[in-house]
Amino acid sequence: MKTLKRVLFFIAGIGLLMACSKSDNFWGDEPLGNTIKEKQIQPVTVTVPFKCNLTVWDHSDYTDMSCGEYPNFLLTMKGEGTISHLGSMTTVMTFCCNVETGVYGPTNVTFVAANGDELYADIPVGYILPNDGYNSDFYQSYFNDPIYIIGGTGRFEGASGEGMTNAFVHDPDPENTDDVWHTDFFSTGTLTLVKGNL
Repeated sequence: MKTLKRVLFFIAGIGLLMACSKSDNFWGDEPLGNTIKEKQIQPVTVTVPFKCNLTVWDHSDYTDMSCGEYPNFLLTMKGEGTISHLGSMTTVMTFCCNVETGVYGPTNVTFVAANGDELYADIPVGYILPNDGYNSDFYQSYFNDPIYIIGGTGRFEGASGEGMTNAFVHDPDPENTDDVWHTDFFSTGTLTLVKGNL
């Protein structure tokens, strides 16, 4: 009798070990008690067209040799203006430019809103070309290259979008001491912002 109890106890122990080693899954790969998959919460975004009217002026340090020897220069442009839906902005743009060929980029662009939130953009490569359009009497050259929105801080965190620079460069009149070299941007495109940040 004792032997029979020991055998039954032994068999019960093995059965218990086997039961514990089995998967807790009841159907497929879903564990018991978790048969309803949790939904991934996606951020809600809003996409709007934008128009950008900015003027930038030259603030370059021409002794900086980061881009190499002449005719390559590291240029820094600073300015201000407005972007629709965003309001007044200041901006800083830095890029390498070959002043003989007009090839520039990559360009790092930072827009700063009145509250300090920053919006980042990038121009991978661009081409400054002679302007023979209707406004060539004032703007001697222009560039119209793709610009990409690549994020930001504050209400611009997670921002994306793209557009075209549509920019025109004014060379100063040597006879007018108040006339300065500057670039005017009339950029257009689309901007996507995370709704919870607005």
